[in-house]
Amino acid sequence: MRNTEDGCISCLEVKKRMPSINRIRVNNVKYNFGTQQYDDFTMRMYGKNTLYDLANGGGKSILMLLLLQNLIPNCTLDEKQPVEKLFRAGGGNTVIHSLIEWKLDEADIKDGYRYMTTGFCARKAKDTADAGEVQKDTASIEYFNYCIFYREYNKNDIVNLPLSEGNERITFNGLKTYLKDLGHRDMSLEVRVFDKKGEYQRFISGYGLHESHWEIIRGINKTEGHVRTYFETNYRTTRKVVEDLLIEEIIEKAFATKTGRNGEEDTMAETLLDIKDKLNVLAQRKRDIANYDHQIELINVLEGKVNSCIGLYEDNDRICKGLADVYATGRACTQEGDTHMEELAKAKADAGEQMEQQNKRLANLRVTRDYLRLEDMNRKMDDTVTQIEDNEKKLAELRNQIGYKESVNDYLVYRENKRQYEESRLIVDNIRNNIGSSSEKMAVYAYNRRIRDEKKLAELMAAREEAQTSYDHALEEAEYCRKVMREGEIAQAVAENNIADATAKIDEISARISELAASVNLLVVGDVKDMMNKAQEESDRILAEMTELEIAIADGRTKLYDDRYRLTTVQAEYDALERSCEDARLDAEAYRQSGSQLDSIMAVYSVENPQDITGVINDRIRGTITETIKRQQEIDRLTKLAKCYEDGRPFPPSEGAETVINYISTRHGLMAMHGADYLSALPGDTKEELLQANPYLPYSVVTKGFDSLEDDINLGSIDTGSECVMVYDMDKLSDSAIVPAENMLIIGRDRKYFMSKDSIEDARKANADKIAGLTEEISLINEKLATYQEDLAFVTRLVDARYTGAEDRERELNQALLDKKDELEELKTSIKVTETELKNNTERYGDLQQSQQKESDRRQTFVMIEQLSDLARPEEQRLAEYKQRKSDLVAKLSGLQSDVLKWSTTVGETESKLAGLTRNIEDIQYKWTEYFEPYLPKSENAGVADNTDGAGVAAAAWQDGIPEEYKETLDISDERLEQEFMAMLAVSKEHAPDLEDKKKLMDALKKSMDRIQKTIEKRGFDMAVFAGAGELYPTSEDNLREMDDELARLTLIEASLMQQQKADQKAYSKLEGSIEYAIENINRTYGDGSYVREEISAADADTAIANGDAVLADMNRIFKEAEKAYSDYYKQYGFMVDLYKDVKRIVDTNDIDVSGGNVLDEDMDTLRQLFETSLMKYDRSMKALDRAKNEIMRFKGQTADTLVEMGVFEMANTIRQDVQVPDTYSQTKELLANLLQIIEFIKLEKERVEKGIEDMVAIKENFENQCVQRCMDVKTELEKLPKLSRITVGDDVIKMVDLTIPYVKDEFVKQRMSDYIDDIVKGADAYEDERKRIKYIRDCLGLKKLFGVMVTDMNAIRLNLYKRERIKEQSRYLRYEEAVGSTGQSQGIYIQFLVAVINYIAGMYSLAPEESVQSKTIFIDNPFGAAKDIYIWEPIFAMLAANHVQLIVPARGATPAITGRFDVNYILGQQMVGGKQQTVVVDYTSKTDQEELEYQELSYEQATFDFI
Repeated sequence: MRNTEDGCISCLEVKKRMPSINRIRVNNVKYNFGTQQYDDFTMRMYGKNTLYDLANGGGKSILMLLLLQNLIPNCTLDEKQPVEKLFRAGGGNTVIHSLIEWKLDEADIKDGYRYMTTGFCARKAKDTADAGEVQKDTASIEYFNYCIFYREYNKNDIVNLPLSEGNERITFNGLKTYLKDLGHRDMSLEVRVFDKKGEYQRFISGYGLHESHWEIIRGINKTEGHVRTYFETNYRTTRKVVEDLLIEEIIEKAFATKTGRNGEEDTMAETLLDIKDKLNVLAQRKRDIANYDHQIELINVLEGKVNSCIGLYEDNDRICKGLADVYATGRACTQEGDTHMEELAKAKADAGEQMEQQNKRLANLRVTRDYLRLEDMNRKMDDTVTQIEDNEKKLAELRNQIGYKESVNDYLVYRENKRQYEESRLIVDNIRNNIGSSSEKMAVYAYNRRIRDEKKLAELMAAREEAQTSYDHALEEAEYCRKVMREGEIAQAVAENNIADATAKIDEISARISELAASVNLLVVGDVKDMMNKAQEESDRILAEMTELEIAIADGRTKLYDDRYRLTTVQAEYDALERSCEDARLDAEAYRQSGSQLDSIMAVYSVENPQDITGVINDRIRGTITETIKRQQEIDRLTKLAKCYEDGRPFPPSEGAETVINYISTRHGLMAMHGADYLSALPGDTKEELLQANPYLPYSVVTKGFDSLEDDINLGSIDTGSECVMVYDMDKLSDSAIVPAENMLIIGRDRKYFMSKDSIEDARKANADKIAGLTEEISLINEKLATYQEDLAFVTRLVDARYTGAEDRERELNQALLDKKDELEELKTSIKVTETELKNNTERYGDLQQSQQKESDRRQTFVMIEQLSDLARPEEQRLAEYKQRKSDLVAKLSGLQSDVLKWSTTVGETESKLAGLTRNIEDIQYKWTEYFEPYLPKSENAGVADNTDGAGVAAAAWQDGIPEEYKETLDISDERLEQEFMAMLAVSKEHAPDLEDKKKLMDALKKSMDRIQKTIEKRGFDMAVFAGAGELYPTSEDNLREMDDELARLTLIEASLMQQQKADQKAYSKLEGSIEYAIENINRTYGDGSYVREEISAADADTAIANGDAVLADMNRIFKEAEKAYSDYYKQYGFMVDLYKDVKRIVDTNDIDVSGGNVLDEDMDTLRQLFETSLMKYDRSMKALDRAKNEIMRFKGQTADTLVEMGVFEMANTIRQDVQVPDTYSQTKELLANLLQIIEFIKLEKERVEKGIEDMVAIKENFENQCVQRCMDVKTELEKLPKLSRITVGDDVIKMVDLTIPYVKDEFVKQRMSDYIDDIVKGADAYEDERKRIKYIRDCLGLKKLFGVMVTDMNAIRLNLYKRERIKEQSRYLRYEEAVGSTGQSQGIYIQFLVAVINYIAGMYSLAPEESVQSKTIFIDNPFGAAKDIYIWEPIFAMLAANHVQLIVPARGATPAITGRFDVNYILGQQMVGGKQQTVVVDYTSKTDQEELEYQELSYEQATFDFI
C-alpha cells in the first residue's frame, strides 16, 4: 500500500467522476427502543438499478439514514430522525456501522484500485472523550469516517471487514486502531481515517461524491418518494432555484471544496468591519466632492447662460451692422418710383371704379329683369286660377255622373234581390201556412199577366227604336271631334317647329353679340355708341404719354455712364484704406488678448493692481502649501485629543491597544475596554487602590472571559506595531495578584517577527510606501509651483509697450474706412436708382404701345356689334307671331278634348240603354213562355205577340177563348203579381223547396240589399230617387272605365295646376322678396336711390345679364392686371418704402448707429429678402437677449437657493450680491470672468479633498473588486448550467435547462457594488451589538445577495425546463413554474431536472471533458406513489439508463411492471432473533452477471480485537 501522506490519491490529480454503489452493509444497529435491529445486514447492487421492498415500519427510513452518513456525516432525514436518537436510553446501541462499497469510474481508478468502501462509525459521546481524538459535531454522539481502497474483493472488503464475530462487536476505538494498522500491514490496500467531517467530504468529493448532490438526495427523501414535492416545497420559483439551490447549495459549496476555504463571508465581513470607519469617512468625503461638483455644475450652468448672452450680444452687433446697410439701401430706394406708383395706383383705382359701376348697373338690370318676370308670373297665375276653376267644375260634374251611374247599376241589383226576397218570403209563408196552389187562381194570374205583357212589350219596342237613333247621332259627333283634334295637333307641331327655327337664328346672333360684347366689356348693347367715343379718347391719351417717356429714357442713359466712371476711382481708394486698417486691427487684437489673460490671472490671485501680482504669486509659492499641511496635522492631533476629553480620558488610546480590543470583541465576542476607560467608571478609593497595585493599568486592556483567551494561539499574530500591550483579567483585578500568563497577558510581536527577514522587508516596504506618498505630494506641489512660475513669466513679459498705440491707430483708420465706404455706397445707390428708372421707363413705353393697339381693336368690335343688332330685330318679331299662334291652338285643343269626352259618354249611355231594352223584351217573353203560359186556358189564338202589329185583333182573339171566371182583374203591381204567382208555382211542384234553404237565401239577399243601400247612400243618393225614376238601364264597365280615366286625367290636371299655382305663388313671393332685398342691397352698397328701373325689354335684359358675367370677368381681369402691375412694382420698389419705414422706426427707437451703412447692390428679390430677414433677425435677437437676461436672473435666484440648501451660505451670498444681470457686452464679459474665477476656487478645494482620500478609495476599490470577482465567479458557473445539464433522451442529447439572467451592463456593475457596500456599512451602523453587526454584514456578503447586485431583477430570471412528450415533435421547453402537467408527468420532468442538476454538480467539479460519460447514483424513497403506471415510468427508466444513472429505490407494493424494470430486486422482511425483530433478505432476484466471486477466506484466524 502507498503511504497515505506522500502517495495518497489526491482529489486534484484525478478526473472527478461519480462512482456507483456496488454493495452496502449496516452492522449492529438497533432502533425503535431496541425492539428492532440490523444485525449485520448487506445488499448487493453491483452498480445497477435496485429496488428493495420493505414493509412500513420495517426500517426503511433508518436504512436510508444510515447510508447517508457515508456522504453527509451526522446528518438527519428530518427532525424526528436524528442519528443521536439511535443512542437514547434503552435503545441498546453501543457502536453502529454503516458502509457503502463504490465501484469507481474508469477515470478514478489509479494504481488498479477499482473499489472504494466508505464507512461511518459512531457511538454515544462520552464526557471524558479525548477532544483531540474525534470530531464532536454534536453533544450527543461522536463518530469518524474512513475510506478503504482495493483492487478486488478481499478479506477486508465491505463484507469481510471484521466488525463482529458471533455476538461480539468491535469497539469504536478498536475499529479506528484496526484501520490505521491495516493501512500499514496490507500494502494491497489504501486506508484513510477522518476525524473531521470537512476533510472527509472534501476527500470523497475527489471521487464524485459531492455534498451538494447528496444534500439534494437527502432533501428528496425527507418525504416519501416525491422529487416533485422536494422541488415545489423548497424551490417553488425560478428565483428560489437560482438563489437557494444553484448558488447557495451548489456553487457556494463547490467553491469551498475546490479552494479549501470555508467561511469566506466571515473573513470578508471582518475586513469590511475593519474598514467601516474609513468607508464612512470616505463616503463623507465623496459627499463633499459631490457637493463641490454640484457647486461647479451650478456655476457652470450659470456661466453657460452668461456665455450664451455674450454670443447673443455679438450676434446683435452683427445684426445691427446689417440693419445699417438695409437702412441705407431703403433710403436710396425710396427716393425713386413715387410718380409711377401713383400712376399705377390710379390705374388700379379706375379699373376698380369701372368694375364697381358695371356691378351696380348689372345689379339694376337684374332687378329690372326680375320686375318683368314678376309681372309675367302674375299674368300666368291669373290664367292658372281660371284653369283651376274650369277644371274643378268639370271634375264635379264627372264625379256626379260616375256616382249616379254606379248607383243605378247597384240599384238594379238591389231591385232584383228584392224581387227574389219577396218571392222567397211568399213561398215560405205559403209553406208555413200550408197554403196550397190553385190552378184557377194561377189561371187568373196568368190572364192578368198576359194583358200587362202586351202593353209593356209595345212600350219597350218603341223605346228601343228611339234609343237606336240617339246612339247613331252621338257616334257621329264623337268621331268628328277626334278628327278636328288631330288636325289641331298637326298645326301645333308646325308652330313649334317655326318657333324653334326662329329661336335658333336669334340665339346664334345673340351669342355672337354676347361674345363680342364680353370682349369689350359692353354690358348693354344699346350703349355701343357711347363706348366707341370713350375708346377714341383713351387712344389720344396714350399717344401723349408715349412722347414724354421717349425724352426721359435718353436722359437716364447719359447719367448712368457718368456714375459708373466715378465708382471705379472710389473703389480703388477704399481697398488701399482697408488693408491699412487690417494691419492696425491685428496689432490691437494682440494687445487686447494679453490684457484679457492678465485680468484672468489677477482675478485668480485676487489682485487689483498689476504691479502687485508678482509679490502675491511669490507669497503663494512660499507659504500656501506648507501652512496647509501644518494646520491639517495640528487639526488631526487636536481632534483625537478632543475625543479623549469627551470620553473622560486624559490621553487617547494607543493604536496597539485599539487593535487588541477590536480582536477580542470580534473574534471572541467578549467585552474589552481600555484601562483608562475602566478606571474612569470606578469610585475614587477603588481607582487609587488599583493604580497603586497596577500603575500600568491605564495604558492596558481590561477584558472579561480571560480564560478563553489563554487557548487562542492566534493572539501572537496580532499586529500591535511597535507596542507591547498588557491584557488584564477584569474579574481578578481586585482579589488576586497580577501574574503574567495567569491573569495577565502581554501581547506583542511574535519572536519570529524579529527573526524573519520577511517581517523587516514588510516594514521596509511600508516605509517606502509612505515615502512614495510624500514624494507624490511633493510632485503635486511642484506642479502648482510650475503654474505659478508660468504666470509670473507672462506678467513680466506683458510690461512691453510695443502695442500701446495700436488701438488709437485702429480707431482712426476705421473711421476713415467708414467715410470712404459711405461715399462708395452712395455711388452704388445712385447707379442702382438710375438703372431702375431707365428699366421702368423702357418697360412702360412698351406697355403703352400694346395699349394703343388694344383700343383700336375695341372700336372695330363695337362696329360689328351694331351691325349684328340690326339683323336680330326682324327675327324677334317673327318669333312673337309664332308663339301667339301656338297659344291659340293649345286653347282650341283643350275645348275639343272636352267635346270628345262628352260625346263618348253619350255613346256609352245610349248603347247601354239599347242593351237594357233588348234584355227586358227577352225577359218578358221568356217568363211568359216558361212560367205563365201553361196555366192560361188554351185557345187557338193564345200567345204573346212578338210585335205590336195587329195587337188589338190578337188580344180580342185570345180573350174570347178564356172562361169568364178567369178574367178577374187583379189590383196588384206587376212585381207583386209575379212574386205571388211564382210562390204558388213553387208550392204546386211535386217537391216543395226546403224551408231552411229559403230562409238562408232570404238572409243572404237581405244582407246584399242592405249593403247596396248603404253604398248608394254613401255616394249621396236617395233610394227613392231611383224608385221613382221610371225605367233604368245599367252602364257598361267599359263606359265606366272611360269615365274613370277621364276623371283621373282631370284629377292629374287639377293636381298639376294646384302644384303649379303653389310653385308660382312661392316663386312669386321669393322673387318679390329677392327684388326687395336686391334693391336694399343696391342702396346700401351704392347709396340711397341708386336703383333706377331701366326701360328695356326682358330679352335685352336677359342678354345683358347673360353677358354680364363675361363683361365683369374681363373687367376683373383688367383690374387684376392693374393690381398686379401695382403689386409687381410695389414688390420691386414700393415694398422698400414700407420696409424702410419699419427699419427707420427700429433704428430711431433703439438708437442704432447706421452711419456705416452701405447701399447693397442686389436684385430686388434679394433685397426684399434681406430687408425682411434683417428685421426678423433683429426682433429675434432682442427677444433672445431679453430671454437670456431673464434666464440669468431666474437661474441666479435658483442657484443661490440651491447653495443655501447645500449649506454653502457664503457662496450663495456672493451669487446674490455680486452677480448682476449684464446690460452690455463688456458687462457680460466681466461677469463671465468672475464666474470662471469662482469655479477655479471650488476646483482647488475639490482637489485638496480628493488627494486626502486616495488611500481610502484604493482600499474600498480592492474590497469592491473582491465582491465583484465573487459575483463574476458565480456568473461563470451559472453560465455552465445549460451545457452541463445536457442529458440523453431517446437518441438525442437534450439541453434540459435553459437559463436566462438579465445582467446589469458591465460598465455599471462596479458602481452598483460600491453603492451596495455603502448601504451595508450604513445598515451595520444601526446595530450596537458587535456580534449582530458581524452577522448582518456576513448575511449581506453572502453569495446570493452579492450576486443580486449584478442582476437587474432577480424575479425576471427565466428558467426553462425541457418537457418530453410521447410524441417527440410535441416536446418543448416550458417555464419552470409552468412545467408541471399531471402529478405523474410532473414527477418525470422533475426527475429529468434532478438528473440535469446532478450532471451540473458533477461537471462543476470535473476536470474531464464535458462530453465524457459520467455515472450517477440517486436514492428515491418510494417514488411510485403518485405515478404507478408503467407508461409514465418507461421514458424515465430509458432516460436513467441513457445517462448512466443508478437508481436505488426502497418501496412497498410496487407492481411487477415496475419491479421488472429494476436489475436487482430485494424483498426484505423481519424475523425474531434474540427477542428482536431483525431485518433479513426474504427474496432476491438479479438480472446482472456478477463481475467476480465474493471473497471467502478458507482458513480463518481471528485477529486480536477489542470486543465488547
